[in-house]
Amino acid sequence: MADWYRRKTWTKIDEEEFFVKLGRARKDGRAQYLKIQAIELVDTKDKKLLKVADMLLNKMLTEYPDDNFNKGSALHTLGNIYKEREENTIAIDYYKKALDFETVYPNVKTQAYLDYSELIIKTNDTSKFGEVEDILIERQPKLLFPLEKYIVNSILSIINKHNGKTERAFFYAELAEQNANSETSGLRYHKKLGLVNKRETWLDKLL
Repeated sequence: MADWYRRKTWTKIDEEEFFVKLGRARKDGRAQYLKIQAIELVDTKDKKLLKVADMLLNKMLTEYPDDNFNKGSALHTLGNIYKEREENTIAIDYYKKALDFETVYPNVKTQAYLDYSELIIKTNDTSKFGEVEDILIERQPKLLFPLEKYIVNSILSIINKHNGKTERAFFYAELAEQNANSETSGLRYHKKLGLVNKRETWLDKLL
């Protein structure tokens, strides 16, 4: 049986049971339970459940404003909700809030940097290309998985192409291709983790 805070449905009974158990949980764990439950509902991509997830995350941020461990992830997930709704301006705003929070509280990192960068490229907001390039170059040395390297180098190639830096664009495109075709993660015990199983069609077209 799934944990009470990992429901994929949200009936009246689900809602009542969740909040009863949340009320009985330790106070210092409630923010995390709200966040985890919201993420589970976002994963369904159901529009009605996205609305519930939105409510749960805002409840978390309002009632537990000092919970720094979960805040960045909550902001990132709110970005995902609005991206799923195709409300890209709001999604970008939440991703940026998550990134800004991570500079203040760097102990917990999310994938907000990648989602933010992808959405800036998808919406062709060239005014933010410089900012995205700075973010990705800073993150690049710490990247572990071929999937992340493929996306990051693809975006860097697109930005450099836009800026007329053809050689640099080609350099990053080559790195992206190498990582897209990588057959091992480089990790000793998890060799197939983080590989590119499905290429990003929209990204490849821009490249």
